[in-house]
Amino acid sequence: MDKKPDIRKILGKSQRIWILAAVMLVLTLLQPGVFLTGANMKSILLSISVYGIMVCGTIFPILLGGIDLSVGAVAAAAGAFTVTWIVDHGFTDGAVAVGVLGGLFLGAAVGMVHGVIVTQFSVPPFLITLATQNIVYGVAQLLTENNVIACMEPASFAFLGGGRLLGVPFSIWIMMIMAVISYIILGKTVFGRNVYAVGGNAEACRLSGVRSRLVIIMSYVASGLTAALSGIVLASMNRQAIAKAAQGYDNYVLTALVVGGASLMGGEGSIQGAIWGAFLVGVISNGLRLVGVASDYHGVVKCVVILAAVALDAHVRYKKSGLQKTSPFFKKKEKAKA
Repeated sequence: MDKKPDIRKILGKSQRIWILAAVMLVLTLLQPGVFLTGANMKSILLSISVYGIMVCGTIFPILLGGIDLSVGAVAAAAGAFTVTWIVDHGFTDGAVAVGVLGGLFLGAAVGMVHGVIVTQFSVPPFLITLATQNIVYGVAQLLTENNVIACMEPASFAFLGGGRLLGVPFSIWIMMIMAVISYIILGKTVFGRNVYAVGGNAEACRLSGVRSRLVIIMSYVASGLTAALSGIVLASMNRQAIAKAAQGYDNYVLTALVVGGASLMGGEGSIQGAIWGAFLVGVISNGLRLVGVASDYHGVVKCVVILAAVALDAHVRYKKSGLQKTSPFFKKKEKAKA
């Protein structure tokens, strides 16, 4: 019996594992006894936890074929609101609860605005989220008055980003919990199936009775909520609020999603792949630092990774489609033979 088809199928399904294993093997050989250690793996997970939380919500608009470029700004504004509220209300546990809820509400409100404008006015998601990115950064600057707002207490706030549960940083627990919630919503609920369906063909879903507009609005709300949560965790880690605290995190999120197999055209992707993408990005960033590559070149390497991931994704999609590639070069050769 021919086993080749089965082997190819197994390798195709586990290609992400092989890619990660290859990257980790190279970094282990370059930094033996340093890279592949428990402490360094925990450090990588801690470093990706903030944008890993973002990924769990931002995947929803991506699956719709949309995008949310405001996640970094929302994170900064939510962190700024939470910290300033705590500082202004006496560093009490009650102030922490209200500040966190207020920060989350801010993120949900921004997501609601995105969803309503996209659905009611047909504004491209790229355009509206790029515009609100600058607006929300402005809100963060107003909240902090362009100052660094320190918040060293209370312990309940410090625990969100700096505490440990069973020896594991609490921010990693938050990321894992959010990943599980996203997995359940996307894979086990009607809403999750509708997200994939709308991303595949929004008009067909509308004609079949799916409330596409509500699905889109709720997806952007989810993105805003996780962005706000990550900003609060980041503010807790730093014990301070800065207006530009999460600047550039939208690039990390998009890189993780694209590398993890989410299609920017919508309808395809998974939270497992997105978290894998976030971990791969974290591994590469950590490896570059350990090897001693200047930080100026980190962005170049990440862009190369994105291009390679997109090219691989396009190639895999083409192979799955069953179509056969044709090339002008080969056409000429065939004509010459004829």
